[in-house]
Amino acid sequence: SPLWADVMEVRKAADRAVDLGRQLLAFSRRQVVLPHVLDLNRVVSDTLTMLKRLMPENIVEALEPCDGLGRIRIDPGQIEQVIMNLALNARDAMPGGGRIVVRTSNVELAKGYKPRHIGLPPGSYVALSVSDTGAGIDRETMAHLFEPFYTTKDLGRGTGLGLATVHWIVKQAGGDIWVDTELGKGTTFTIYLPRVWEEVRPAAPERPKTRSFSGSETILLAEDDEKIRTM
Repeated sequence: SPLWADVMEVRKAADRAVDLGRQLLAFSRRQVVLPHVLDLNRVVSDTLTMLKRLMPENIVEALEPCDGLGRIRIDPGQIEQVIMNLALNARDAMPGGGRIVVRTSNVELAKGYKPRHIGLPPGSYVALSVSDTGAGIDRETMAHLFEPFYTTKDLGRGTGLGLATVHWIVKQAGGDIWVDTELGKGTTFTIYLPRVWEEVRPAAPERPKTRSFSGSETILLAEDDEKIRTM
């Protein structure tokens, strides 16, 4: 259809609005949180499949899932946000192309042993790491990395809420996050979430919804940005 390109622009704008809305709601702590017991490997796989359309051809993605990975309890939408934000952040760190590797693993923190970079009590955790081969993060940026609205991206390309939202979601779920970076050699974000021993419950099948494509409503759009008006 000759309208296809226009419709896709509308869809992209809606997707961006949804993502920004979720980040604002999560950051303001007004988002409804519904934790479920999840298989992180499956969530990561599904989310990366969805993200493929947002990745340029010069970036290679690899998933290294852990066999026998433990379960976690977290809101499904929130863990998807975490994965998406970290993966897109890795993409933006490699404008010239590179490689993104997503790994999952089981981690045991023994009593009496406390790694300096993880502020968590002893116990069993599930770890998710997202690594890139980008330029790395300098010391100045590291000092502000999880501050809301702090961004190093050009105007209009970043909200400064992505990593702040990731940090808040992980902390809210009882976990922690660590960043390992080296200039010129890339960055790895690793999140640790408490492991649970409950089984994943299959989601109840959704009832089919009837949809109507007719209507007589009028939509008024008031917008001072010419590009958005055109879209």
